[in-house]
Amino acid sequence: MLQNYFKIAWRNLINSPGSSLINIGGLAIGMAVALLIGVWVFDELNFNKSFENYDRLGQVYHHITFGEDSFAMTEFPAPMGDVLKTDFPEFEEIALATFQQEHIIDFNEKKLSKAGLFVEPQFTAMFSVKMLKGSEKPLADVHSIILSKTLATTLLGNEPVGKMIKFDNRDLLMVTGVFEEFPSNSEFNDIHMLMPLTYFFSVNEAHRLKINNWEDFSFQCFVLMDEEASFNKVQPKLKQVLYDRTSVDGKAMKPQGFLFPMKGWHLYSDFKNGVSTQSRIRSVWMFTTLGFFVLLIACINFMNLSTARSEKRSREVGVRKVMGSQRKQLVIQFLSESMLIAFLSFCFALGVVAVTFPWFNDLAGKQMLMPWTDLRFLLISLAFVFITGGLAGSYPALYLSSFSPVKVLKGTFKTGRFALLPRKIMVTFQFITSIVLIVGTVVVYLQIKHAKQRPVGFDRQGILQVNVRTDALAKADYNALRNELLATNAVENMAISDFPVTGAMAGDGSLSWEGKDPAATPLIALNSCSHDFPKTNGFQFVEGRDFSREYSIDTSAVIINELAAKLISEKDIIGKKIMFGQKERVIVGVIKDQIRWTPYMKQSPHLYYINYAANRYLTIRLNQKLSMQEALHKIEAVIKKFDDAAPFDYKFQDDEYARLFEDEERLGTLAAVFSALAIFISCIGIFGLATFAAGQRVKEIGIRKVLGASVYSLWRMLSYDFVKLVLIAILLGLPLSYYLATRWLQQYEYRTKIPWMVFLVTALLAVAITLLTVSYQAIKAAVMDPVKSLRTD
Repeated sequence: MLQNYFKIAWRNLINSPGSSLINIGGLAIGMAVALLIGVWVFDELNFNKSFENYDRLGQVYHHITFGEDSFAMTEFPAPMGDVLKTDFPEFEEIALATFQQEHIIDFNEKKLSKAGLFVEPQFTAMFSVKMLKGSEKPLADVHSIILSKTLATTLLGNEPVGKMIKFDNRDLLMVTGVFEEFPSNSEFNDIHMLMPLTYFFSVNEAHRLKINNWEDFSFQCFVLMDEEASFNKVQPKLKQVLYDRTSVDGKAMKPQGFLFPMKGWHLYSDFKNGVSTQSRIRSVWMFTTLGFFVLLIACINFMNLSTARSEKRSREVGVRKVMGSQRKQLVIQFLSESMLIAFLSFCFALGVVAVTFPWFNDLAGKQMLMPWTDLRFLLISLAFVFITGGLAGSYPALYLSSFSPVKVLKGTFKTGRFALLPRKIMVTFQFITSIVLIVGTVVVYLQIKHAKQRPVGFDRQGILQVNVRTDALAKADYNALRNELLATNAVENMAISDFPVTGAMAGDGSLSWEGKDPAATPLIALNSCSHDFPKTNGFQFVEGRDFSREYSIDTSAVIINELAAKLISEKDIIGKKIMFGQKERVIVGVIKDQIRWTPYMKQSPHLYYINYAANRYLTIRLNQKLSMQEALHKIEAVIKKFDDAAPFDYKFQDDEYARLFEDEERLGTLAAVFSALAIFISCIGIFGLATFAAGQRVKEIGIRKVLGASVYSLWRMLSYDFVKLVLIAILLGLPLSYYLATRWLQQYEYRTKIPWMVFLVTALLAVAITLLTVSYQAIKAAVMDPVKSLRTD
């Protein structure tokens, strides 16, 4: 019986190629979108789950307070690690680590630059680092290093263990192990080398002093909970650890420790005033919803086209019922047809996914793999086909099987107004969804554009940033290096600093000045630099002057931004003195507020001060009169002269600033692509309905033409039903889209306003898309020869 059902279903597909193509094509695109989004969502929800101790791993965080704002930070002082190891039996293991940083490794003059971490030896066991070669305790020796498989093979060949490599042009380290790369959807996916934390402390005196310094927040701490312990129970005990041991200035920040489980690191790690903003998980649910609605739109197309063709199937239903078929059997027959269409659509969808998956990975910024041979994927796919086929075919099956055989066989069966109501509701729903998607996509674009167009307070074009990673370059004479670069005529200016202008800054809540409220602890960001830093970056002064070598006082001078100026004094800010770092300094200039980190967050007061020991970054302003290639070649030659061991790695300042928008732009592009596909699927369905509607009214159109109706009047008649539905959808969809867009914008400190033109253009676009989709069939039917349309069957 089932074989007979599928045979009849196949014949119906063959006999109606146009309708079948629309059904299968629309459903295939919807399934492909749902599959791609499903893989992306699965990857996001399974981030870090590759670690064996996923449920027991956590990281120590602190809430700190500056004025009215509270921040969550992962940085904390090194001695806190010993306190946690001694006083917290709830922790099975504790591992300190530095933050990710790129390092230069050299073997036989072959130099590579890769990201690495300094960690305690227990880190490898805690995070189930899979050792492929080497000893069981690969980081036991202070001068050891372990490399990822790819890095070890590239640099050292097939037998890397035991070889000595030069690290940061400083010391020789022995390769004691090779580990399998961290998974791409994990916290450490960019890490390719691990070094002992003891080596970090031995590098120089400044690093050694960090061991017992409670005021130096340079480390992160990972913990492995005991199997009998829980995160919630240990939280109260951890809360006061840092507060009880820090200085008076540190206590003013009111640090409160808490443990953040690994399951929240990726999707819940953005905090605002002590509460997770859940921005990442919101994106996951947004795309999950989008995938569901795209698939639902495709299913609605199937339902509408199936019920629209009901009169052509009515006689078949009548004959089958007279011959003894029960309604249950008819329902199964029609469901089998929808299952066949769903299966064929799924096969096409898999082909679309296979072709577009590399492009999708690039667009999403991921390295996902399609689990083609995974049994779970096959079972989920099978369930997906059955659910989609059942969802798409349920209403048509129940509707078609309900026909009265007496009316059908008498020829008196006609679909009534009530029968058309569900179809109109579903078409209206499609239009509403399309309107919401159009408005949403435009608002995302406007928000990104709004952030990009905000004044940044510095120049971005033609400026290089060079990370100083070797002692040779760090100890180079600043003036000698600068003079040689200027002499090449490839450089207009050059400066050094602790942080690049597009990067983070140090923070201090202990600054004081005359008239400051003793109870206030505002967070002020600090960046030490050379005299030339403001000019090299094109700082925009609103009051006072730049640093100058002509003034000996400038070794104790500071330049502040407008936010800091408002905080310190309402007027006469130039010449005022502030105290930090146990040194009194004088304000010589005020610059416009700058965007120093994500453009969507609230910026902070910050200042710049002279300190030539701060030389972690070179900032180089290029001579725009020379070609880029020639300028870079000359700069590289000078830097190689001071440090021939390090590769010439540089970053363009405009590229670094653009990276601040990567996540939002990526999500916006994904949303735009999937929204466009959803609208396209809706158009396919409307086109199919218009085709069928025009076919049903062929004789009516012929009679009207004989009576003198114009092509325009016939086009208007055929388009009216669809335009009426889209107008209803506009009235319902625009308020809904405004509400959703406004809610989405609330997560940003700096957000765009939604102009009314967005809604007007969306409404006009919805009408235009509908008319363009319907017009082809409407005009085709209107210009048909009435002799042919009035010819009897």
